[in-house]
Amino acid sequence: MIRFVLLSLVLLGCSDPYGDAQKADTIEAWESFVENNPRSPKLGMGQIRLEELYLEAARTEKTLAAYDTYLEKFPKGKMVEVATDERREFLIEWARKTDTVEAWEKYLKNYPASRSKGGREAKRRLNMAKHKDSIDLGPIKMEQVNLAEDPKGPLNGYGFYVDVTNNGDKPIVHLTLKIHYLDANGDSVGSGTWPVVAPRLPGGLPMPDGFSKPIGPGQTRQWEWTDGDFPKEWAKKARIVATQIKFVGE
Repeated sequence: MIRFVLLSLVLLGCSDPYGDAQKADTIEAWESFVENNPRSPKLGMGQIRLEELYLEAARTEKTLAAYDTYLEKFPKGKMVEVATDERREFLIEWARKTDTVEAWEKYLKNYPASRSKGGREAKRRLNMAKHKDSIDLGPIKMEQVNLAEDPKGPLNGYGFYVDVTNNGDKPIVHLTLKIHYLDANGDSVGSGTWPVVAPRLPGGLPMPDGFSKPIGPGQTRQWEWTDGDFPKEWAKKARIVATQIKFVGE
């Protein structure tokens, strides 16, 4: 009996809950350590590692729920600011990819335009999503071009052309398209933005003759974009989306 008690004391003295949690290095293991060892001198380190794992899980799962789980469990955590920024970035990227009224309304509900980075974009994209049926984008035409428009010069860039038709009943005074350069998996690896019609070009430069004139109902205008600086992952594929629209009188 005495030998049994001594053996139990020896085994108890050799137990290492922190080391066991380190070896497993899972959320479950660290939660067990934190819960069962409230007086351990290593409790703080265990809590930090648990917080790190919850944020890693959110980054791996890439879901709003996973980020919310982290923020609910660690409202005063060391990485709350980083996690909050990542959550917002995740949500706006999801809204950009989904590009529906519901998606943009969800973003603005979480991050009101007046208080959030990306809020102005979200308001523009929400309005565009509501009027998506007002325009028709034809197929993308792509060809190699000389960026200086020299017919005898080298083909040192690509031109992209899309016919845009006003399907609505009001003239369009501002319409902007965004081109995404896609890799082999269809993911965006770069982008560019340019208006089809606008009072002025980005930076306040004047629009070319005729391009500042509103696009009337039923009318079609060609959008043009040239570029010579592409990411190495670009697979010579592109996707174009409308990002901003404004009608006469608005």
